[in-house]
Amino acid sequence: MKKMAIITNLIMISMFAACQPLTSETGRPTAAPTPEQVTQQGEEPKPGGTLIFSFGAGNPRHFNPALLSGSATVIPGAQIFASPLRYDENWNPQPYLAQSWDVSEDGLSITLNLVKGATFHDGEPITSADVAFSVMTVQQHHPFKTMFAPVTGVDTPDPQTAIIRLSQPHPAILMAMSPAFLPILPEHIYGDGQDIPTHPANLEPVGSGPFKFVSFEPGKRIVMERFEDYFLPDRPYLDRIEFWIELNPASQVVSLTRQDAQITSPYLNLDGLDQLKKLGYFEVTQQGYEGIGAINWLAFNLLREPLHDVRVRQAIAYAIDLDFVTQYLHQDLSIRAPSPIIPESPFFEPDLPKFVYDPQKAADLLDQAGYPLSDDGVRFSLTLDYIPVLPTQQHDVAHYIQNQLKDIGIEVQVRDSASFPEWAQRIGEWDFDMTMDAVFNWGDPVIGVHRTYISENIRQGVVWSNTQNYSNPLVDEILAQAAIELDAEKRKSLYGEFQKIVAEELPVIWINELPNHTIYHEGLGNPPLTIWGVHSPLDEVFWQNPPEFEYVAPPTFDVEGSYEQIVLIGIRAIRLLQENDFYTARERLHNPNEGFLDLDDSGLHLIGLDKEGIIFLDNSEQLVAGIDISALLDTHGELVLPKLVEAAEISGLEHIYLEGVWPHPSTQALETVSVWCGMLTSEDFVCALAWIPLEE
Repeated sequence: MKKMAIITNLIMISMFAACQPLTSETGRPTAAPTPEQVTQQGEEPKPGGTLIFSFGAGNPRHFNPALLSGSATVIPGAQIFASPLRYDENWNPQPYLAQSWDVSEDGLSITLNLVKGATFHDGEPITSADVAFSVMTVQQHHPFKTMFAPVTGVDTPDPQTAIIRLSQPHPAILMAMSPAFLPILPEHIYGDGQDIPTHPANLEPVGSGPFKFVSFEPGKRIVMERFEDYFLPDRPYLDRIEFWIELNPASQVVSLTRQDAQITSPYLNLDGLDQLKKLGYFEVTQQGYEGIGAINWLAFNLLREPLHDVRVRQAIAYAIDLDFVTQYLHQDLSIRAPSPIIPESPFFEPDLPKFVYDPQKAADLLDQAGYPLSDDGVRFSLTLDYIPVLPTQQHDVAHYIQNQLKDIGIEVQVRDSASFPEWAQRIGEWDFDMTMDAVFNWGDPVIGVHRTYISENIRQGVVWSNTQNYSNPLVDEILAQAAIELDAEKRKSLYGEFQKIVAEELPVIWINELPNHTIYHEGLGNPPLTIWGVHSPLDEVFWQNPPEFEYVAPPTFDVEGSYEQIVLIGIRAIRLLQENDFYTARERLHNPNEGFLDLDDSGLHLIGLDKEGIIFLDNSEQLVAGIDISALLDTHGELVLPKLVEAAEISGLEHIYLEGVWPHPSTQALETVSVWCGMLTSEDFVCALAWIPLEE
């Protein structure tokens, strides 16, 4: 990100020069290295294989990026839908559905020349009419109102040519054609007269990207398969992508450690990073998010009293020690974000009002605003929401703010949301006092910054718009000028003025830059490390060296033999885990019809753990992945883990008994439990547990 300021300045200067067609001698778009070029780099693409995401971005509301930003929608959406352009790691626009483009000298039109022969997943051809339909859909429905605001229409002189007309120059227009912002939608599906925000195709999408949508199980997984007729020859290389939704970062660490998952969505939680770095088979890097510019912040609902008073907002800013957040809560792995524009941006203004931790000044401001301490030490009460998928960035900071504000007499109730969609709906409907949030700059302020502060974007029901209800006519005027100014220095001056105003009025308290990390298996070729990271199509990614698993042979048994049923169940579970990918096996182990659990009567269930006592499986759902049971004692005061390890290593067909230590999954009674354990690998093992003796 250190190069971002220089690179972005170059983009601002050159963006409106005519673009030459970026194609190879054969006419093939050069959005990525050709197989021959990759071979020269020592990594020849190998077709085939499945890539499994540990997907901690949240449960997607749908898969249509034309309607919504955010990683939960954009990452899978970028695989399903193609866009006109894509970007490389050096901030350079590259061909995608548009094999070339041209910007007029006056900056008021952009001509896109589409790839010939491209089709949607249902076989229908992609034409300029689909491009026109998509641009106008994004303009009408996306929360980033400024992104396509200058567009007056799209001409379609022939099926392969789309001419986007602008009312004024737009310095961010090419970046707005990235996969995250402009998915090309099939007009023959979305143009059927149904309401686009609630269209059924949003959950069963048909696009033209490298992977076709197969299925979505909310809270579990998203499955996609290779699109055989993808318009870029020989790609994608992978056969299948699965996004396994894991909202618990500890579960993500376990999945990656075991190599059951091989890549993550943006990994924001700081716990577990050191462990993953030490594994030796994962790369952990912050490269791949230069275009994101993500900021963790505290937002106010200015419709609510007393938050409508700027003195109250400033008092809250003085009451929070933000250096403590970055240095201690975040272990020095995040940096302060004192402005709505990240410090790495060429438009960042360093000379801003600073609210250094000063609880006495905070108390004085609250007194001046007419909110004195009552006899019980409380001035007023507020609620504080947070996104439920970012523990160290959201949950932990929210509770820290709660404690800090208590010291100046503000009583704060931290409100939990059961899911990301629940939080998003609550904030979009303005049903909050304060909320933690994580919002992206998205490469250019026109795209990612304006939306939060312009009056025009106060839109109830739309998250990541101006949900603060902040309105300042001068700010509106400044940002309107910055949106059309092509001179980089003049834009910088305008954005400097804007930052000084909002840093004084504080519709938002900017806390820290989110420390996004890309975590991917070292066996992957062409990992997603462009400025958009995994928010880009993954058609270039391939398996150079897939993970290998060394399993321990399970005990053999004679089906006709008189072995305890619990032993047979344990051995069946080990074989199932060894013969299938973990996520498929886990689904079957959780299926009551498969015979691996009986939660009501015998309490039969399975646990999987390693020799250190870290749980990776519990099909009774009592224990989540990542829980450490190494300190668990039985009724005799002895550690349970060594007994389980010994039983597993013996690999015999006998079981052991544990008294008064393991709760029945239904009754929670601490009864005597019968346990059989067997090794899965040299470090992991599986135990079957039951409370009532099972028939042979």
